[in-house]
Amino acid sequence: MSFPAAPLRVAIAALLASAAMPASAAMPAFASSEAPADAGEGSASPSQATSIIVTADRDGDRLPDESGTLIFAGKLGDIAVLGDIAPVPSRNLRVALADIPGLLVSEVSNGSWASLSYRGLGEPHESWNILTLQDAIPAVPDMYSYPAGYFTPPLEVVERVEFIRGASGLLYGPQPGGAINYVLRGPRREAGVEGQARLTLGSWDARAGLASIAASDGKFAADGFVQYAESDGPRRVNSDSEQTTGRLRGHYLGETVTATLALDYYQGRFGEPGGLTRARLDADRRDGSTARDRIRIERFAPTLAIEWQASDSTQVTARAFYSRFERESWRQAGGSFGQVTPDANVLIRQLQVFDTAGIDLRARHDFGSQSQHSLTIGVLGHTSDAPVFVDKGASNSDFNGTAGALARVQRSGDTAAVFGEVKLGFGNVQIVPGFRLERLRQSVTETLDLALGSATGGAPGAANGALGNRSDSQTVPLYGIGVTWDAAPTLRFVANASRGFKPLLYNDGVTFQAGIDAAGTFDASYAFTVEAGLQAEPAPPVRIDASLFRVEFENQVGFLAGPLVASPPFGAVGVGGARRQNVGSMRNQGIDLALRLDLVGPQGIAKSEGGTLRLSTNLQLLDADFTDGVAEGFTPQYAPGHLLRSTLAWIGEDGARAALIFTSVGDQQGSDNNVADFFLPGYEVLDASVEWPVFGGFTVGAGVNNLLDERYAGRVRPGGGGGFDPGAPRNVFVSIGWRG
Repeated sequence: MSFPAAPLRVAIAALLASAAMPASAAMPAFASSEAPADAGEGSASPSQATSIIVTADRDGDRLPDESGTLIFAGKLGDIAVLGDIAPVPSRNLRVALADIPGLLVSEVSNGSWASLSYRGLGEPHESWNILTLQDAIPAVPDMYSYPAGYFTPPLEVVERVEFIRGASGLLYGPQPGGAINYVLRGPRREAGVEGQARLTLGSWDARAGLASIAASDGKFAADGFVQYAESDGPRRVNSDSEQTTGRLRGHYLGETVTATLALDYYQGRFGEPGGLTRARLDADRRDGSTARDRIRIERFAPTLAIEWQASDSTQVTARAFYSRFERESWRQAGGSFGQVTPDANVLIRQLQVFDTAGIDLRARHDFGSQSQHSLTIGVLGHTSDAPVFVDKGASNSDFNGTAGALARVQRSGDTAAVFGEVKLGFGNVQIVPGFRLERLRQSVTETLDLALGSATGGAPGAANGALGNRSDSQTVPLYGIGVTWDAAPTLRFVANASRGFKPLLYNDGVTFQAGIDAAGTFDASYAFTVEAGLQAEPAPPVRIDASLFRVEFENQVGFLAGPLVASPPFGAVGVGGARRQNVGSMRNQGIDLALRLDLVGPQGIAKSEGGTLRLSTNLQLLDADFTDGVAEGFTPQYAPGHLLRSTLAWIGEDGARAALIFTSVGDQQGSDNNVADFFLPGYEVLDASVEWPVFGGFTVGAGVNNLLDERYAGRVRPGGGGGFDPGAPRNVFVSIGWRG
């Protein structure tokens, strides 16, 4: 099925698609990074990664002061170097993001999307409060109106993950929870050809194959990969998944100009086994409640990026991106929180299509007698069109929705933004004020909204009241200021104060989930974050990061769990249901601590020439509560009092990798009014993995996830098909890899 797109989307899509066809491969090439000094096979040298965010070597894996057209002085951020651990299969974000303090992974049992949150700033479902990027390009359906984390690249091809904390990420977008960027390896800059392959087998009949190739003559380069993965999943019924991910990239690597063209494709098909009540979770964590629910995610995304070193003091970047997301789901009508949906109930088909395009232009100029000052400015144009189609099936196996249309919604949005920062250097002190001005327009119009009718058959019923019609325009000024003081060569103090913004979402006020009642109108949310910290290296084997933070989040959009009596304009909500609305303002404060200690190695406490044994640990202590609104006095959902991760890793110079990763998450509330039925007890999980080179470029690997077989649930959802989503039981994998 095809849908009309706005002229800007059509123009960008045509430009990118026509350019992609003759260029066999491409990727955004903003700023090339130095190859990590001890990253081994994971960093793919001489295939060096490119990233708009970080271009530091391994010893400088904190944020540099400047990178390309961006300024990072006065900001706090974190980097997870995936080359330090064995390749991570099956998109296990709990393992991949273990080095990023305070980033909560709310695990999804069927792996259909990423659910991340930060510092208790809202429900993690589909990572709504965090901007997800791949190589600095938005990798979501719509970065403003639908920033759902439906896509995560295969972690085996990710060199590192970069995270800019909270509202200090003004130059990427307005999201209050920060920006996370998956940096893929490449391009190859030295002349030659290299290839890589990996086969992984695991529990529940999991199997995955990955193949990649990269070629270069030193000036022109091309690379690409394809991965196929499938699994029966950890649940006994309807937990299967099948995913195909591919990318082609082409690069021009000139002395002053680099250009990159990328073409990404992803398709995933997943069974949705549904949530469980607490009693059913305790009785059998591999049970299910929705034997026929399914979801399909498809993404097609060409991008074009150019970086120009105009002079010794001036750099310019330009990028254009387009994506087409399709999110198609089939859910059985009826059902209730955590209970088995009657098999006779018919399927409801929902198709959401997102055509999104954007153009981003940036420039940085250094000035002053010693170029100690820098100015960066940029503009962004962004547009999306996102219709929704909801149809009723004639039976429990009718995936086409032949019984009739239930809903039709037209959604669109346009944004223009201008932003900038200036870094003023005064010896060991740098002061960095910044701003962002957003002009947003959104429109959501229902043209059809009918009642379901009989859950087991029959045509749709009467109208569901007045049709929704929402149009909203806003001009939003945002600002921030950061300060960096290098008190000593191994001691830096950093402070930042920034204001962030969460725009209204397309589904605010228009919901299709059974058992969920939504407010007719919503107010946008604003965040003001203050953070101060230090970065120290008291001795070569030791690195310490510490910070204090406070976030004030106004007009949080969340949900109150049922049972709730009718309260106009709301209807009554039963047990397991919820009301989605502005629930109030919160105050979240706490401390982040991180320690990296080389126990054995060239810089370690004990010397060794063969590799490094490293302990990395981080802890976030969080105190969060609502200060006003209907949720006043309650603890926000998904704001655990502590989040602790520790990694003991062996990083061999010959490419050997081994890691033991411990995760401890404190108690969490699953609803903003702290209903006991949604309470999530704390849990601890231990993961282990190893990869060892054998001969001729071959490696063998193995791992055990949830080594101690902890019984836990990291997320809970309201409404029909909702309930507790169990964490996966102990599971294993083995792999064989080749590089040449």
